[in-house]
Amino acid sequence: MKTVNTINPLTITDEVCTNVQSDVGKKLTQEQSQITTAKQKRITKKDSLLSNQDIRRWYDNLARSSIVTAEVRLRKLGKFCENNKITPKELIELGLKDPRAVADLLEDNITTLERKRYAPQYIKTIVTSVKSWLHHFDIEVKRRIRIANVDATPSLVDERVPEASELTELFNRANLRSGAVMALMGKAGLRPQVLGNHNATDGLMIQDLPELEVIHGIARFTKTPARVVVRRTLSKAGHKYFSFITETGAEKILAYLNQRMIDGEVLSPESPVIVPFSKYKRFRGKNEEKKFLCTAIIERDVRDAMRPRFKWRPYVLRAFFDTQLLIAESRGKIAHDFRVFFMGHTGSMEAKYTTNKSILPKALTDEMYESFKKCQEFLDYETNTKQDEEITSQRVVTPEEFEKLVIEGWQFLGTLPNGKIVIKNRQGLN
Repeated sequence: MKTVNTINPLTITDEVCTNVQSDVGKKLTQEQSQITTAKQKRITKKDSLLSNQDIRRWYDNLARSSIVTAEVRLRKLGKFCENNKITPKELIELGLKDPRAVADLLEDNITTLERKRYAPQYIKTIVTSVKSWLHHFDIEVKRRIRIANVDATPSLVDERVPEASELTELFNRANLRSGAVMALMGKAGLRPQVLGNHNATDGLMIQDLPELEVIHGIARFTKTPARVVVRRTLSKAGHKYFSFITETGAEKILAYLNQRMIDGEVLSPESPVIVPFSKYKRFRGKNEEKKFLCTAIIERDVRDAMRPRFKWRPYVLRAFFDTQLLIAESRGKIAHDFRVFFMGHTGSMEAKYTTNKSILPKALTDEMYESFKKCQEFLDYETNTKQDEEITSQRVVTPEEFEKLVIEGWQFLGTLPNGKIVIKNRQGLN
């Protein structure tokens, strides 16, 4: 038997240590390089769709009217084609060859989505997006395609405006930035996209708060309720308008702005009212050279403050603003056209020649100010205990529910933009 434990080690040429280490190092370096390259060259579904010149042309045409509409329709078109295993180009070819086949495809898609219990409005958006893409190539779907209960909003059936105690708790749960956002939505009626648009390229600025001034490093309003101007580029209806914010809402904004100055920020007229948290690196990734928050982040902040205690949408705060002004209107505190104007709606034909003029006469703006001042007790009603019992006796119901409740003695107050009706308990009923 030969001895192997000798002073001369046995070496196997295929397992030389240096060769193994060198090979592993090369493999690791190569894999890391591949991962880094993959991250840098990652192509999203949106990028893939827009790489087609026809889709890019259609997208750009929609974006000239509304970038949000363009984004939604591009996303829904991509989803439709993915579900039906067809490309947008193949869809056009099918439409040019056989329009009836496209109509059949749409109807089959609606049937599938309805069986999966998708919301009617979600289905309608997909159909609208596909029709828009076909119309870009002069392909018209002449068949009348129906969607069951198309105007139904299942997720909003049980939604209601907050009560006084709930509103107080909601503001107490929020941080300074979320509190300022909720104040601008619930106490001034602003849409989330006014504070920061969808791609963070524009939003509400300090100069849009005319009564705000900074003296010796302290922000304050020279007049309350304070005016909030919504520029045309931020207005959903495409016209410039303004609203007011209550004294309680103004306090939330001042607390937020003063804390930012304490942290070292220098406010200028072009500074955003709502900004990213300073502890995070600004202008990173797709937000390069952007100083505002996008709409999705603004809504997320409000949603995080609500959860898990409340299941509302952030938009319920704007609904609260509209509902409370509707109640004030029923009490003769504010004119109907003023309420419509503060909500940023276009209004009636009469409004075209009055409240929707580019420059309003001072007498009219003064009247708006006085009217809003009278409405503060309804908007800040969480701080006014005298109004609690009276306001909580009011409900927002559907027209079908109203037909039953009016027989029981409930009183009609007004109709909201979404078609629901505000009623008041006048007989002490439960």
